[in-house]
Amino acid sequence: MNLTVHCILDRKLIIYPDGDGSEDGYDHISVYLAIAETNSLQAGWEVNATFSFLIFDQIHDKFLVMRGMEQRFHNINTEWGFPNCISYDTFREPSNGYLVNDKCVFGVDIYVIKNHGVGECVSLLDQSKSYKHEWKISEFTKVTNIVWSEEFAVGDYKWKLQLYPTGVSGQNGQSISIFLESVDAKGFDFRKRVQAKFSISVKDQITGAHHKMTSASSWFAAAGYSWGWRAFMRLSELKDPKKGYLVKDCCIVEADVSVLGVVNSLT
Repeated sequence: MNLTVHCILDRKLIIYPDGDGSEDGYDHISVYLAIAETNSLQAGWEVNATFSFLIFDQIHDKFLVMRGMEQRFHNINTEWGFPNCISYDTFREPSNGYLVNDKCVFGVDIYVIKNHGVGECVSLLDQSKSYKHEWKISEFTKVTNIVWSEEFAVGDYKWKLQLYPTGVSGQNGQSISIFLESVDAKGFDFRKRVQAKFSISVKDQITGAHHKMTSASSWFAAAGYSWGWRAFMRLSELKDPKKGYLVKDCCIVEADVSVLGVVNSLT
C-alpha cells in the first residue's frame, strides 16, 4: 500500500498503516494531524483547530468522515488524532472502496480558530478524584440503534455514555463503538471547555477481567462534546461465550472518569 502525505500550510497528516504501537491502535490504521515545523515558532506558541479526517471511497465517489474534533496544539502536544481510526478489515474490504489497486486516499479538513487576544481562566482540579459508573445493557442482542446510559455527575458536570451496538459508519457491523459525552458541553460558549481523563471497559462477567480502553485526556467543548472509540471491541469477541462479556444477553460497561481542568474566558 503506497501512502502519500501532503502538507497543508504548516501542518501535516501522519498515517501509521500498522497502527501507532499503542494498545488502542492494535489491528487498526492510526491517523494524526501534526504541526509540521515548530522550530521557527515563538516560545509559548499554540494553535487551536477543529479538524476531521477523511477516507475516500473510490467506488462510490464519497468520503468517510471521522467526526470533527477541536484540539489545542502546543509544544507539549504537537499532534492529535485517532489511534484506531479504521480497522484493517473495514479498510481492506473491497466493497468499501477505500483500498483500490493497492492505493488509498486520506485527507483532513481543518479550521484554524484565530486567537483574538481574549484572556482565559484555567482551573486545575484534583486529579485523584475519579468517579466510576456502571451501565448494564439488558437484551443487548435486541438493541439495533444507538443507546445512552443514564446521566452521572463528575466534577460538577453531567456525563453519559453512548454505545453503537453495530458500530458507527465505517465499522460495517463488525465492532461496537463507545463514547463518553459531556451533557453540559453542548451549551458551552465557544471558549469554554472541560478536560477529562477517562477509561471505558466492558466487563468479563465470568472472571471479572475487563476489556479496557484508556484516554490520556480529552477536551470537551461545544464543537466536540463526545470522545471515545469507533472500534472499541469486535462483535465476534463480545459475543464469544468463553469471553464472558455477554452473559444472559446482558453487557456491563464501566466508565472511570476524572475531570482535570476547566477553561473559561475572562470578560
